[in-house]
Amino acid sequence: MDASASRLTLVHDSGGAFGPLTDLRQASSLRCGLWSIGERLAARAAADATTVAHARLLSAGVLDGLAPGERRFRRDGTFLAARLPRGADDAAVRNAVETAPTDAERGFDADIAGAPWDITTRIGRTLDEDLAAHPPTGAVKRALRPDEGQSFGTHPILIDPSATVGPLCVFDASKGAIVIAKGATVRPLSVLVGPCVIGEGTIVSERALMKASTAIGPNCRVGGEIGGTIFQGYSNKSHDGHLGDSFVGEWVNIGAGSDNSNLLNTYGEVIVRLEADGGLLRTGRQFWGSVIGDHVKLAIGTRLMTGTTIGTGAMIACSRSPATLVPRFAWLTDSTDGPKAFRVDKFLETARAMMSRRHVEVTPAYESRIRELHAAATAAGG
Repeated sequence: MDASASRLTLVHDSGGAFGPLTDLRQASSLRCGLWSIGERLAARAAADATTVAHARLLSAGVLDGLAPGERRFRRDGTFLAARLPRGADDAAVRNAVETAPTDAERGFDADIAGAPWDITTRIGRTLDEDLAAHPPTGAVKRALRPDEGQSFGTHPILIDPSATVGPLCVFDASKGAIVIAKGATVRPLSVLVGPCVIGEGTIVSERALMKASTAIGPNCRVGGEIGGTIFQGYSNKSHDGHLGDSFVGEWVNIGAGSDNSNLLNTYGEVIVRLEADGGLLRTGRQFWGSVIGDHVKLAIGTRLMTGTTIGTGAMIACSRSPATLVPRFAWLTDSTDGPKAFRVDKFLETARAMMSRRHVEVTPAYESRIRELHAAATAAGG
């Protein structure tokens, strides 16, 4: 997708709470279905104008039909979008965003991401919106062939011609669409339940169960049971084990037999902490699992309790469940009484080794940000 900055200006603010997921990216780059939040907004931006949009806007349809000079605000006065002349300067953008709206301008309902669960619980609606407005280029709407397995349901099944689906697979599109992107592979005996997205270059292991409302980003390796979950990209969970109602960053490796809980024994609302210096957050959800930051490594048999947040760069290799908030760059093993810090040079060595396997380099800017995060985490006792 063309996320041309010349025709789209994203308005970032200090709102929202995403924990480690925004350590190495802005909230607009978080995956929400086929694409990121920003990519979805770029796809709807007018080619002959400058579209200004809230950087966490999930209801991308708000951009449709914007007239020249028009602004749209939510009922509570939150800025959503505006259409300005092509090449509008910073002053014009600020004026469009900050000038108080009229009653006519503030009559719109819209979803704005305030936390990871706002994104994951909307996957089905997000996917429907994307397929209606901008279906993936080249993908073919079709049922599975007899040599691939069986498919059923009335929602679209879109498979890129370069993707591979092994024998004896089952695609259930009775409650949502299923998209298999360019170069993806679904190995034999896998079950995919829509709404479900398998991103470019991703491999789904044999006998995998991809449950509803799951979006796996590009170049992942996934298997076992996954449901209600987003993988940002470039992460591995190839083996058996359960992961439900979660958001996983990039360059994560989840060991065989690892499981998470996404439901309290009391069946009550899940309350989480995304930051050590932040308060408890009410999710408003009965089902919520984990936030797993970039470069997290979980050893085989790791068990995560309901509402766990794992900070960027943490390494967990212990037989007991870790605390529900694991600090950034923590090093947890059975031989340690508490979290120790992953040494930054050793961490970067590991990161380079993993990223090179997918032909991605650690850039100087990326390394600088890692070192900045590590220094802050260790200064805080992480």
